[in-house]
Parts: sequence; C-alpha cells; structure tokens
Amino acid sequence: MDMSANMMLKQTGKLTMTQQLLQSIELLQLSNVELAEKISSELIENPVLEEENSEALEASNEVKQEFLATVDKELSGDDPAINRREEIEKMYEQTWSTPYDSYNDEIKRSFIENAVTQKETLKEHLLTQASLTAKNKAEYILLETIITSLDDNGFLITTPEDIAGSGSFDLNKVKDAIAVINTFDPVGCGVQTIKESLIIQAEQLYPDDDILLTILKEYFLDLEKLNYVKIASNLHISPAEVIRKSRLVHNLDPFPGIKYSSKNARYIIPDIEVKYIDGEVIVVVNDEWIPKIKINSYYKNILKKKPVDNKLAEYLKNKIQSAKNLMTSISNRRTTIVKVVGAIMEHQRDFLIYGAGHLKPLIYLDIARIVGLHESTISRIANNKFVQTSWGVFELKYFFVSKLKSQNSKEHSSDEIMNLIKEIIAKEDPANPVSDLEILNELKNKGINIARRTIAKYRTVLNISSSNIRKKLNFIKNEERK
Repeated sequence: MDMSANMMLKQTGKLTMTQQLLQSIELLQLSNVELAEKISSELIENPVLEEENSEALEASNEVKQEFLATVDKELSGDDPAINRREEIEKMYEQTWSTPYDSYNDEIKRSFIENAVTQKETLKEHLLTQASLTAKNKAEYILLETIITSLDDNGFLITTPEDIAGSGSFDLNKVKDAIAVINTFDPVGCGVQTIKESLIIQAEQLYPDDDILLTILKEYFLDLEKLNYVKIASNLHISPAEVIRKSRLVHNLDPFPGIKYSSKNARYIIPDIEVKYIDGEVIVVVNDEWIPKIKINSYYKNILKKKPVDNKLAEYLKNKIQSAKNLMTSISNRRTTIVKVVGAIMEHQRDFLIYGAGHLKPLIYLDIARIVGLHESTISRIANNKFVQTSWGVFELKYFFVSKLKSQNSKEHSSDEIMNLIKEIIAKEDPANPVSDLEILNELKNKGINIARRTIAKYRTVLNISSSNIRKKLNFIKNEERK
C-alpha cells in the first residue's frame, strides 16, 4: 500500500470516529422521547435499518430469503431465467407483504383508536362565534383579524390602533369589534391586561355589584397587595366587606383563554427510575418502549454477492456503517447515563431515604471526577432528563445544588437551607409571622451565614409569601371562620 492510500485510510478512520463522537454527544442530550423520535427518523432515512420487535416482519423476511435462495438455485446458470426470477420476485412481493401489512394496519388501527382527539383551540372557538355574530363578510374579517392577534391567554398582543392600520379598518369599528369579542365565551378575551379582563368578567357576572367594580377599577393594585384596610377606609366599608368582595374575584379567571391552550398540560415520561432497596441504589433506564433496531441481513448479503455495482456497494457500506455507529452510540448513551445517574444518586442517598430538603451540595465537576467524564458531558446528560423516585418525578438537574459554608466550615446545600426556612416558617405564630430578618438570625444561630436577599429568593422558590402577606392571609382565614 502506498503512502497516499495509507494516509487516506487514516483520515477516513478519523472522520468516522469524529462523526460517531458527534452523534454520541448529540444522543446524550436527548430525552428518551426525543431518542425514540430520532430512531424513528433514522428508520425512515436509512433503508438498512429495521426494528427488531416486529415478529411478523421477521418471519416474512426469513420466508422471503429462503424462497429467493431456492429460485436462485433452481435457475442457476440459465441466462434467460434472470427475467423469470425478477417476475417471480415481483409476484412473491405481493404475497410476502401481506402478513406485515396486516400487522402494520393493526398498529395503525390501534393508534387511531387510542389517539386523543385534538382540543378545539381558543381561536377556533372564538372564530365559530364570530361567524355566527358577524352581519356581513367585512365584519367577520375584522373579527377574524382581532381574534388571530390574541395570545394563548386570550390577550391582545397588539393595539387597536395597529389593527386599524394593518387592515385599513376604522378605529372606532375596531374598538366596537373588540367589545363584541370581550363578551364571547370565554368572557374577558380581547383585552391587554388582567385588570381589564377581570373588570369585563365582573360586569357580566356581577353587573349590580358597584363596590366590587369600584375595587377592580380604582383599587386593583391595593387588591393585589391585600391592602384591605386601605380599600375599606377609602370606600367607608369594613375590611370584612372587602374580603367578601375579594372572594368574588376568585370566581373570575385572570387568563380566560388558557383553558383552550394545548400548552397548559405537560406530560413527562421519566427517562430513568431510581430505587433504594436494602441500602443499594438501583438505576433503571426507562427505554423498553424505545424501538430496538438492527441491520437488515438482506443488505449485508447483497455485498457478499459478486459482482456488485460499485456505486451500490459504496452506498450500502456507508448506510451500514451509519447504522452501526447509531447502534453503538445508543448503547454508549445508555451505559453512560446509568453510570452518571448512579453516581449522582449515590451522592444523594439521603434524598432517596428522607425526601426533599436532604440534598447534599453537588456540582457537575464533582460527578465528572467520579465517573471520569468531562464536566460538559455531565451537563448534557442532566439536560432535559427526568428521574422517577419514590418521592415523585424530578428533573435530573434538581439533584445538583449549590454549596453554602457555615461558620463551622460545614457545607450546606441550598436545598437544606430552604428546608430549614420551611421548618422555621411552619412553627411561626400565624398572628405574628417571622420576618426574613428573624429567619436570618435563627440561621445564624445554627452557624449558617447567608444574605437576607437570599432568604427572600428561597422563599420565592418555595412559593412562600412575605411575612406581611402571610399575616394578611391569616387574617382572612380567621375572618372566614367567623
């Protein structure tokens, strides 16, 4: 072999390795759902790939190969028989396809029977009402223009002036059309703010409640801040009366269109299941439902036959190599995920035993050192993956928490600090809730030094209101009991 040929082989080998490495990196970032989609796409694009789990297809392939081998043997050496073999193969294709087609039809039928009917969208729902309301085509076009300018919440994402300018509509007619849409079901769509939507809904549901409408129109910010005493003083009514009116607001929908949005439901299929049994961490990849693939032996056999057209041979070799790379990358992905998740959960044993609030400090670099991978690889694996535990489903990134040092040099995780904050607030006097400063001092007594703004941030993460708001909410609860 000359030097140039040797160099070319080395370069080709390097290129193959680079392509496989890039593919492995790409697959690590995918969730199991995305991996299944990727495999399905490859099954379409690469003809040498096939699924392993189709028993009907397997059986048909074997019968086909045996039949064609028999034809080859019987017609061997008979030149005119070549055309006859092609005719026989075409004839056989008609019967050979039947079992798999039947199997395929059954899958399609099952899919259709189990498919969830697509919900009517907000815009479709409003356009149906527009078609029944519009007096003429021009009016419908105007209503349609406005409706198609709404977001998923039902809010107008542009101004009446812009709508008028975009379609050469009269501005007053645009405003009148918006007012019509405001009364469509769901009531309160076609506005630009939550306040406007709630006012319109209140006017429809409680048209005679002047106090409620006044509160929404003139004291909306105070209502948001639960400043009931201020509202009561300005309206010369009791705080209890303001509280009763605020309960009516709870019957209204601040985002009237969201119930028609397909985005409001998020379905998560865990990528990994982790169990803690008899002191042992067990990691199981949830990939049983992902298509299992292999290389179709029919195409391998073509390459073994002599002679084979050079272009066909080159094409098949590339496709077979691509299929091998994909299968190797899928296998490596699974092994790597098990290794990485295993290391993460070994570190977070306390969480598996006791649940949230017991996570230890952990960063990507810690796991990278344990498993011998690059930090960026750990980051890719943690991205978009979900773990099923006995405490629920968590994003894999949840188990990586920042470190906070205490006076005694002991490291605490942000998760542990948040758990302490929850415990402190849980023990507070409802009539006199603890402030962030008091929480800060209590944590200091435990040897933990953090900034006051960090406590406020953690409260927000925990969905816990400030002490001022908590006090007002407790007051409301007491009033409701009376």
